[in-house]
Order: sequence, then C-alpha cells, then structure tokens
Amino acid sequence: MRKNMQWLLLILALGAAWLQWYTHKDQLRATARLIQWKMFPCSGPVTYSVGSISLGYSLTAVELADALKEAETVFEIPARKNLLEFRQSGGDVTVNLVYDNRQAALDKLAALGIKTDHSLASYQALKTRYEELAARTEAEQAGLARSARAYKTKEAAYNADMQRLNRHDVVTHAQHLRARSVRAALSMEFSRLKKTERSVNANVDTLNALATTLNQIIVQLQLNVAQYNRAGSIIGRYEEGLYRTANGQRSIDVYTYSQRTHLVRLLAHELGHALGLDHTADPKSLMYPMNTGGSLELAPADITELNRACRRN
Repeated sequence: MRKNMQWLLLILALGAAWLQWYTHKDQLRATARLIQWKMFPCSGPVTYSVGSISLGYSLTAVELADALKEAETVFEIPARKNLLEFRQSGGDVTVNLVYDNRQAALDKLAALGIKTDHSLASYQALKTRYEELAARTEAEQAGLARSARAYKTKEAAYNADMQRLNRHDVVTHAQHLRARSVRAALSMEFSRLKKTERSVNANVDTLNALATTLNQIIVQLQLNVAQYNRAGSIIGRYEEGLYRTANGQRSIDVYTYSQRTHLVRLLAHELGHALGLDHTADPKSLMYPMNTGGSLELAPADITELNRACRRN
C-alpha cells in the first residue's frame, strides 16, 4: 500500500512538472537562453524576431527586418563574430513598433512640411514657430469666443421672436419673410463659426505636436529650460526605444523615429542592450543614452563596452 502511494505521488509530481513545462515552455526556454547568455556571453548569437507593428506606421515587417539586419552588422563587423541573428519567429528578443503621441507628433509636423533633426538649431526654429502660432491662435480663440457669444444672443432673440409668432393665429407675409431672412443669416454665421473653429482646432493640434517634439528635444539635448506643459502634449522623460526583460521574455519597443538611418541607429542601440552593453558617456557613441550621434559605426567607447560585455581584454 505504501509503495503504491509512493508511485502515485511520483506520477503526480511528474504530471505536475510536465504540465508546468507545457504551459510555460516558451518562458522557460527564454529564461534558459538568458541564463546561458549571462554565463557564457557572446558564445552564440542572440536571436531576434519582428513582433507587432502598430497602426500608424507605414513600415512593413519586411522593412523592419531589413533595418534590424543592418543594425546587427554595426556590432558584427568590428567584432568579426556572429553576435545577432534574425529569426522569422521565436527569437530571443521580439521587436515591436509602438505608435503613440510621440510618433504622431512627428508625423503631424512632417505632414505640414516641418522637419526636425533634434538639434539645437531645430529646437530654436520650432520654438519660434510655436510662439508665433500660439500668439495667433490665442487671438483667434478669443475672437471665436466673442463671435460665439454674439451668435448665441442673436439665436436667442430669433427663437423668442418665433415663439411670439407661433402664438399668433395670423402671420403676415412680411413677418414670414423677415423670419426666413434672419434664419438664413444665422445659418451662414453658424457655418462661418464652425469653419473658424476647425481652423483653431487644427492650430491647437499643431501646437500640441510642436510642444511634444520640443519637449523631446529639451530632454534629449538636456537643455536647461522648462518643458511645455500644455494639454495634449507629452512631458517627462523621453525614450525613443526601450529594451526590457520580463519573466525571461525579452523585447525591444520602438516609439518614434524620423528616418531610416535614425531607426537603424536606434535599433542598433537597443540590440546593444540585448548583447549586454550598458550606456556610455560619449555623446558621439552608439550606446550614449540619447540618440544624438549620426554615425552607424561603433565609437571607441562602444568597443570598450562590447569587450566588457563579452568579457574580452
């Protein structure tokens, strides 16, 4: 009886272990790969796959994969080693494009022909444009508010007149023509108000996009100025991309980029984190916290950090 109980407990334990593996096998495999990489860095390639691409981006999965493959060569050419490898699916790292107000702001400005390169000159040009548009929009909003109040007064008078006419058994032809003329004038005035309102709202949207982009440049260039704290804009710490590990699962989320070269450099930076590289203090290096450089080649600080991550002298 005791031996049967031991066999039963063993079978239950094996069943529980199998169930744990079956329901969490992807996570367990990912954790094992991560532990292997930490114990034996650069002993084999870190694999990556394209994950989700949010609506709003025009980039396709194939184009993102091409940009990732170019980004991987940034490390592999100087290292002369296969450090990163693309997988159609099931890679160690999943790369996603996440569309939010940061990218929407850049897209809004690009549609208006406003180019940004996150430089001090770009900041100053955008700041001037913002201040001029803000002053004009503030005046337009005040004028719109006055016009709206005047319209409401006329509308109330018209409604009162119509109520009086409706109480009469007989309405003269002249009274009817006058009421129709007033109604037509009110209709035209309402159309003009809505047109002005749409114009003001479009300017407000542009101001929000300008403020959001200015805030990103302020953070990126570490300017000693206050961010634009207006409704509809984003303030706070800015990240173009983010590499993270959660429950053994690794991912790279890209939030905003302006052009392909910018995207490749950003992807290379986040892939560097996947390889175990930390940030450097050189603003021209790839692993500098802010994407301020223009080169797709590793700087001496990046080489030093790569050697440290791979534990090479």
